[in-house]
Amino acid sequence: MALIYFAGQDVGLTTVVLADAGTPATGAVVVTLTVTDPAGTVSTPATAPTGGGGYAAVVPSVSVPGVWLYRWTATGAGIVGGWAAEGQFQVRLLGVEQLVDLPSVKSHLNMPASSTANDDELAGFVLAAGELARDVCGPFLPEQHTEYHDGGRGAIVPDWLPVASVQSITEYYGLSAFPLTEQPLGSQMNAFAYTVDYRTGAIVRRTFGGQAALFAVGSKNVKIVYTVGRAGQVPYSVRLGVLELIRHLWQLTQQGGRPRFGGGAMDGGEVHVPSGFALPDRVVELWAPYRRPPGIA
Repeated sequence: MALIYFAGQDVGLTTVVLADAGTPATGAVVVTLTVTDPAGTVSTPATAPTGGGGYAAVVPSVSVPGVWLYRWTATGAGIVGGWAAEGQFQVRLLGVEQLVDLPSVKSHLNMPASSTANDDELAGFVLAAGELARDVCGPFLPEQHTEYHDGGRGAIVPDWLPVASVQSITEYYGLSAFPLTEQPLGSQMNAFAYTVDYRTGAIVRRTFGGQAALFAVGSKNVKIVYTVGRAGQVPYSVRLGVLELIRHLWQLTQQGGRPRFGGGAMDGGEVHVPSGFALPDRVVELWAPYRRPPGIA
């Protein structure tokens, strides 16, 4: 059984039903599998005996990303009080940011390309390292966000950087909505305008003649829909930092007590970053040119 599945995959589940005596139940037994997806939808895939008290079932074409729960139950010969077992599996989101590929990770860890024993587990490390890189540096693959900000100020910086494009900005005065349009300086069309500094992400409210103005006064009354990311471009220093982070995490969790790659002195100390996790100094330094500014939530 894999650790993480892609949407659309079939998930095969197996179990061994035990009788009250603790031995495999081989008599007349009724086995039921109940599966609950992350949205709360319950299904009961058909089960089939595999011999020696074993049973198998297939959850077809899993589609909802997240944690799926399943529960085996059995009644019958030798099972007076009933038998049950529970477990879970994960389905990953489509388009999840994955900054390095599995072959590159195995090469970085000096694992033989032909060895697949650790592939499922390494895939989880790849996803985790990508999330940390996204938190520290911002998204690399394009993604759209919708946010509500307080008005009454001249400039707003979205929560995520770098800003690739702004789809819409709407000011709300009570029940009235006023759409703003991006109007670069020198091409002003009306008083409902804004400009974007794509280097810093600052969105500045503009009025006639390109003059700076204030967004409508209010609390969470400015709606911004924007796209953030670097069009999938992953700088080499970021990529190397991701590989080093995977090496670090793999070493701590899988090789506890063994000497570190390159010696402990080369790993350096640890510093705290916005994600709340500890990252090796070498990773922070590799990501430094692309880190999000302090204070970005």
